[in-house]
Parts: sequence; structure tokens; C-alpha cells
Amino acid sequence: MYVLLTPQDSYFVEYLIGTLVLSSSIYEAMIFEDLDTAQKFKEMLLITCELQTSVSTFIR
Repeated sequence: MYVLLTPQDSYFVEYLIGTLVLSSSIYEAMIFEDLDTAQKFKEMLLITCELQTSVSTFIR
């Protein structure tokens, strides 16, 4: 499983109707089941929000 982490140590929670939600808690982060989907969201956030993120592994 994967999450998206910003350089400011915030996690991507959601992007809905033009509103970006970030959280400092990894437990609120959107969890991606596969790396391909996480990478696609990473690219979308860079293009639409100019938000830099990295894909990080999440272990429950």
C-alpha cells in the first residue's frame, strides 16, 4: 500500500471539486492499493495543483 507525502510532511487525503485536502496524520491519508494508481495521482496533483509529492510505502 502507498500514500503521497509532500515536502512539508503532509499527506494527501483527497482532491474533490477543486479542493485539496492534506493532513499531518498518515492515518487520514488516502491509501493506494497499487503503485501505478499512486503514481497517476502524483502526476495529477503536480499538474492540477502544482503540488510536489513522493510515493511512500504504508504498512498497517
